[in-house]
Amino acid sequence: MKKNKRIWAGLLAAVMASSMMLTGCGDDEAADTDTSMADAGQMSKDSAGADSTTASNTDSSNAGEQVTLKVMHNGPKPDGWDAVYEEYLNQTKDTLNIALDINWIENADYKEKLNLEITSGGDWDLVFDASWCQLKNLAAEGYYADLSGYFNNPEYPGLQKSFTEDVMKANSWYGSMCYIPLFETYGNGTPCVWYRKDWAKDWGIGTDGQLNSYEELESYWDAALDNGVIAYGATQARGFFQMKSIAGGSYEGAAQAGIQSISAGGLTFWVYCEDGKLVDIAVEGSGDEAFANFPEGWNYDFAVKRFEDFARWQKAGYIDPDSLSCTDVGVGFESGLSASIVGTLDDYVKYSAYEPSWGNDDALGFFVYVDSIRNMEKEAIPTSRGANNGLCVPATSKNIDSVMKFLDWIFSSQENHDLIQLGIEGVDFVYGEKEGTYETLTTYSGDLGGYTISWNPNYALINSEYTDKALEFREYELREDTFVSMPILGFHFDTSDIDLSTAVAQCKAVTDMVSIVKLHGITTDGNGNSYNTITEMIKANVDEAMANGGQQVYDALKAQLEEHLAQ
Repeated sequence: MKKNKRIWAGLLAAVMASSMMLTGCGDDEAADTDTSMADAGQMSKDSAGADSTTASNTDSSNAGEQVTLKVMHNGPKPDGWDAVYEEYLNQTKDTLNIALDINWIENADYKEKLNLEITSGGDWDLVFDASWCQLKNLAAEGYYADLSGYFNNPEYPGLQKSFTEDVMKANSWYGSMCYIPLFETYGNGTPCVWYRKDWAKDWGIGTDGQLNSYEELESYWDAALDNGVIAYGATQARGFFQMKSIAGGSYEGAAQAGIQSISAGGLTFWVYCEDGKLVDIAVEGSGDEAFANFPEGWNYDFAVKRFEDFARWQKAGYIDPDSLSCTDVGVGFESGLSASIVGTLDDYVKYSAYEPSWGNDDALGFFVYVDSIRNMEKEAIPTSRGANNGLCVPATSKNIDSVMKFLDWIFSSQENHDLIQLGIEGVDFVYGEKEGTYETLTTYSGDLGGYTISWNPNYALINSEYTDKALEFREYELREDTFVSMPILGFHFDTSDIDLSTAVAQCKAVTDMVSIVKLHGITTDGNGNSYNTITEMIKANVDEAMANGGQQVYDALKAQLEEHLAQ
């Protein structure tokens, strides 16, 4: 069925390209039509409107005819790339002899451009993609090549040592190893609340200003209000974010108990497995009885309880009164209008830069709000070992071997990896005095964004601006034993079926009515209905969502999970 759809889509793309109406879907069969491929390739340059970096096509006596790879990059061309690219060519001219034709596409335009180019049969060899981008749709329709033969393969030693068999299986999509995962750590960053440690010290809260518990955090917020400062700043969609839980949608001990969450249609489905078999699925917010079959200690609607704390914090006046309209909490935090904001340890360098304006080099504090992570315990962070970002090779590419040789080169050594991700040593960066650290000299690495092309745990380095406790936590989140695998790995809910995708959309239209307000602790939904408690509001919303597509989503998820586990 999919094959027929894709043949028709390829023909449609060829016909419609001349009229700029590239709305069809292309695939392998489209490669047989030279005209459609040529039109789509030209269209990619015109539609991207981006700078393109192409090497001169000089032959290498040792490597034979040079191959040029056409790459679609998520993000604009970084300053310094030309020099980095020239150095890459110098290093590889007698070995790889692979040139790069990179189209640098602005982040805001990338998602739409990627879908247009791939579904219209565009001539691409390597593209960035992600579950939040187009991966779910394009992988489901077979637009990306299965690369399983290139991993755990001694002919590609760089890939073999950088992408283990378990990691690649965890990042397979719909039975195809079509996704090359890019991450430096298996988690989503150490979750924390950033605050003014100098204020906490002046107000006599914590250990010399260091907050160590939620109780001390609330005392700090009370003191902030007493001193005429907004206690907690939040942006429109974030609210209190993932506090009272673990970033990534889990809880301490959940993975060890066989429990993990899967989100679809705005609902959070908690899945309980035992001995590799599905025991039950319960929807967050549907009530304690839905969790009756869950193990002891988890047999109640545990996840919804944190929203009651959010509601209590809202009533206490901790959160910015304009949180539903605020778009940049950093400004208020930097200027001293708000006493704290939520984030991860990844924000350390950014927020440390505020300290000079505060007149105190030790003014910034961070509270790691998960006990086991704060205590740096082993297996504290549950992980699916799935990457939020990655690379894919379109199935239409005629240069797959060359693509994988290029990637194998990147991941074959620290030096190769760092040239692409950090730039030229001595020009764009230098290695730090402490092993495993580096110092930036230009904006190259920040402009490029390693998550788009080169992140890997084997080569993860720490910015030398991380010091003291922040450096300890950074080292902790790069250790393998910090993480524990979730009970189900490599599962991706396929909602590409037309009826199911419709049910997902109907369900989400309902859940959207509470998705933001519940994070802010607000007990009035998007329809203007007010409730005595936030639990009542969520329960009413879940009931309505289940009656409007949610049950169909639940049934499809259950069937796919059972099939996945059986395999």
